[in-house]
Amino acid sequence: MQEARPIDTFTSLLIKGSLRILSWIPLSALHLMAEGLGALVYLLPTGTRRITLINLARVFPDMPASQRRHLARRSIQETIKTGLELGHVWYGSLENILGRIVQVTGREYIDQARADGKGVIYAAPHLGSWEVLGMYVSTLAPITTLYKPPKIKGLNQIIAASRARAGAELVATDRHGVVRLTRALLQGGSTGILPDQQPRAAGGVFAPFFGIPAYTMTLLPKLATKTGAVVLLAYAERLPRGRGYRIVFRPADDGIDDTDLGRAATALNHSVEQCVRALPEQYQWEYKRFRKRPDDSEPGFYD
Repeated sequence: MQEARPIDTFTSLLIKGSLRILSWIPLSALHLMAEGLGALVYLLPTGTRRITLINLARVFPDMPASQRRHLARRSIQETIKTGLELGHVWYGSLENILGRIVQVTGREYIDQARADGKGVIYAAPHLGSWEVLGMYVSTLAPITTLYKPPKIKGLNQIIAASRARAGAELVATDRHGVVRLTRALLQGGSTGILPDQQPRAAGGVFAPFFGIPAYTMTLLPKLATKTGAVVLLAYAERLPRGRGYRIVFRPADDGIDDTDLGRAATALNHSVEQCVRALPEQYQWEYKRFRKRPDDSEPGFYD
């Protein structure tokens, strides 16, 4: 096993120490801090600001420029809130985290799937607080999730322990992990997948996302087709002023389990798009979702 480099050890200690301190600060105060930091990041000529504005200009071309700028600032602020909240998620008690969930919408879809003996695939976009969402769904039924250790090795233990303490089983992001995941779904278990990450070269197809071709994962549709699991879009909306979270579940579009992967990916992206339109300011627009293009000869999307 490769030993951690000194710089990685220092970085992990710094991050863990900072998050430990942040875990002692009330959530409402953290959110206020994030709003100030986010406003500053937006004002500066940062890469974060540039990527966010490019995404919003292409996705919402008819939106007034002033409204896009406002949305960009809000998105950056919410993304920083996601980071600052990690202290509470990683170091806070499970009871404290779950206690901040003040409303759950769509729980009946999960109950119906379980009554029918079907597995559940939670398609959780980078929207709101996906770490809080992961904690919540881990308490509902056995859940198996793919897990890739972070680049900073010193953070692996705390992240894995945090995600597993509510009962989740973490499996490697390889063929053996997918086999275990498939078996769990066939047995009526559940899993959570971030559906808006750009997959590896052989793991996706292009499908429209807000009308723009986006390289989209095929793993989720394949799992749905093979296991008959119910696919639910899910996100944890962050309420203002640290008032907690609202968990939302909604059925995916018809066709998400289509054997034609192009049609399935289109259904998946449209399902994600509906969630994002419901809460656009809490979507991670800072991510280079459209980095890979159908034609390698066309100009880079973010150039």
